[in-house]
Amino acid sequence: MAERRVIGPTAWLVGGAGLFIGSAAAWLVSQGNPGNMGLCIACFLRDITGFFVGGSTNQAAVAYIRPEIIGIILGALGAAIATKEFKPRGGSSTLLRFLLGFIFMSSALVFLGCTVRVWVRLGGGDLTALWGIVGIIAGVVAGIFVLKSGYNLGRAKGLPAWTGWIVPAIAIVLLAFALLTQFSGKPDFATLTPANGKAVVPGEVVVTTDGTVIKPADATLVDGAVVAADGTVLADADKVAATKPMPGGKRAPLFISLLAGLAIGVVAQRSRFCSIGGIRDAILIRRFDLLFGVVGLVIGATVVNMLFGQYNLGFEGQPVAHNDILGNMAAMFIAALSALMLGGCPLRQMIMGSEGDADGASAVVGMVVGAGFTHWAGIASSPAGLTDRAWPALAVFAVILAVIAFAKRVRIA
Repeated sequence: MAERRVIGPTAWLVGGAGLFIGSAAAWLVSQGNPGNMGLCIACFLRDITGFFVGGSTNQAAVAYIRPEIIGIILGALGAAIATKEFKPRGGSSTLLRFLLGFIFMSSALVFLGCTVRVWVRLGGGDLTALWGIVGIIAGVVAGIFVLKSGYNLGRAKGLPAWTGWIVPAIAIVLLAFALLTQFSGKPDFATLTPANGKAVVPGEVVVTTDGTVIKPADATLVDGAVVAADGTVLADADKVAATKPMPGGKRAPLFISLLAGLAIGVVAQRSRFCSIGGIRDAILIRRFDLLFGVVGLVIGATVVNMLFGQYNLGFEGQPVAHNDILGNMAAMFIAALSALMLGGCPLRQMIMGSEGDADGASAVVGMVVGAGFTHWAGIASSPAGLTDRAWPALAVFAVILAVIAFAKRVRIA
């Protein structure tokens, strides 16, 4: 009997895709994106949510339409159409997929990054990502037990043509709002984090890194301190200097981000890159093709970060990250388990939605809703660590995942 191959011909394709995606993510940081966040599906969808509902969900610091998301969707759409892989389909436990996307997003925002960003963070030298990686591996192992128990969300079926355009239509609407905001200013209802804005006193004193005082409007910068019109010092020079720009205010130029997203979308669609699938296949069927993508991503991000002087090895002082070991592990355990139960990581779900898969679209919509809820409910973490509501939320999510796994274990719907 011929020996089964554990590394197939697609390994190098997926590895090259991961190398490109990791390199692009690190390069986007050099162009203005937050540190170790050149690409994060959870964070970027969160920022987009903040643009539309940030005024009511406490997302003033993370409100901006990330063009990378638009580019990824449209790039994957173009690749799928060109290769005749755009096929409207779905109907496989659609509501449950929405719920799994919701849970994924909420737990990812406790960690402060998705299952793609954990590897991007590692590629920037952020060793706190290691705790997230431990959680991911544990979540995948738990998910494999769920799969072996007979869990299955059912088979997708052909759907009317219009259903395949849900995610692309969302991308086109987002592009229209992004261009409107870029050239005419944001709509009155929207929330937009000021470019390079620093929330010295959140909600009260906001300045940009070039010294412009945005809030309060009548204040000025005097010798590095923010001073009100009546002479009251609202924030001293040391506090202003020590404050870091808000994540939503750090962004690469719109068209650079859009083009990078387009390229990532094409590469991800053609390679079938998945940050969860590689670990799943390596453990479940001893097949390592998809795992090459993860390895390539880390290598690409590491090399480019070093070239641009962005590599910072250590646990402390990492951008948009916290060092709560158990919190990081638990959050990514839930995120990885929910992603595996969905059938792929958030990037993969977005690519599927771009190919016409309404189930992938449902998961993406669930992530968007989850982002707004997580910030509104005070569950999302900050660089200071987990909130008091994070652990109860993660416990509830774990119970819900267990119920779904039990309920869908018997037969294909």
